[in-house]
Amino acid sequence: MTTEMNLSGLLGEESQPIEFSAGLIGLEEWHRYVLVAHPAGEPLRLLQALDDSRISLIVAPPKLLVPDYKISLAKADLQALQMEPLAASQELPATVEVYSIISAQEEPFGATMNLLGPLVINWQTGRGRQIILSDSNYSPRFPIAAAAAEEKEQI
Repeated sequence: MTTEMNLSGLLGEESQPIEFSAGLIGLEEWHRYVLVAHPAGEPLRLLQALDDSRISLIVAPPKLLVPDYKISLAKADLQALQMEPLAASQELPATVEVYSIISAQEEPFGATMNLLGPLVINWQTGRGRQIILSDSNYSPRFPIAAAAAEEKEQI
């Protein structure tokens, strides 16, 4: 399914271009994106390619589903994001945000979140990078409905 989008209605003044110098997995040829509001509202966002209006990914912060979600950045990641090295126990700076790509599925409640390949955005430099968490038990297809149901049971 292809959806044509008119970017002029989505891009507000707060939309800062993000440069993914290596592209994204499966979308290596597109490097410039903006993060815009999703029509369904927060916490969903759209990562919209600036060079091709057909490329738009639904993203959300992974900590919404996995509150203790943690990533580690390799030296190459820090360089690509133009960041200083972090101490082992140091949290990411406030100018750095982490998002995960959400994949919609045919079956109801089948949407998944890619926790294994998060997107890291350094708003201070306008740089982004998709990293792969190689030493991780996170899933690339984390079921959103199951996580939401589990959270509801705990309340």
